[in-house]
Amino acid sequence: MEHTGRDPRERCWEGAFNARDLGGVPVAGGRIRAGALFRSGQPEAWTPEGFRQASDDGVRRIFDLRDPEEPGGAPAGAERAGIDYRFVPVEDPRLPEFRARFVPYMNHTSGYRDFLAMFPGRVAHALREVFLGGPGTLVCCSAGRDRTGITTSMVLLSQGVELEALLHEDELAVRAVNERHRTRETPHPYESWQPEEALRPAIDSRREALAAFARGLDVRGFLRAHGLDGAADGAREWLVRTDAGR
Repeated sequence: MEHTGRDPRERCWEGAFNARDLGGVPVAGGRIRAGALFRSGQPEAWTPEGFRQASDDGVRRIFDLRDPEEPGGAPAGAERAGIDYRFVPVEDPRLPEFRARFVPYMNHTSGYRDFLAMFPGRVAHALREVFLGGPGTLVCCSAGRDRTGITTSMVLLSQGVELEALLHEDELAVRAVNERHRTRETPHPYESWQPEEALRPAIDSRREALAAFARGLDVRGFLRAHGLDGAADGAREWLVRTDAGR
């Protein structure tokens, strides 16, 4: 899918980056409802006004996929804005196997299969929280790209997302993070802004790996194995606007 500029679903909450409403993403029999599911990078970068703006846009709860030690706890702005903030870490960064496989962290869709095999219970717990959360749920991590990417991808796959739409969501996240690197005051220790001629091959590599992950994943089997098939079906009521308009 050709990149044509800013996505209208982007949310420009003060201090936020890579923040987006997943409303409109095509799934089996309909589309994700506007205001139902959001994703973003680190909310600790948001200002108090940013949290108020997110609340005004319908964000009611934030599920942070990081270990609480990584950001140093929940940002105070969430509670002040009436947003429930919970940590549901999808990884154990102290695990030797994790440190050996993902150095310095999971930063490519080619790692999704190994990540899921390493932390199936943690990912299943995060999915359960999302499915039971209800409309106004936001999923985040540090960049809002890979831990958020695997989790939201599995939510969308559970609802029969169209593959091209799933790949487009990843490209939007990669481009948003790249723009963040261009404008950030303190350089990132491992990543930097990349021009289009360098970014495009990286996006294509991620697309290929994400497509392989999506095609090879029996998402319904994973959900059944963790007792989540009913939760995923129940979430459809608030998550998906069907073609019939319901």
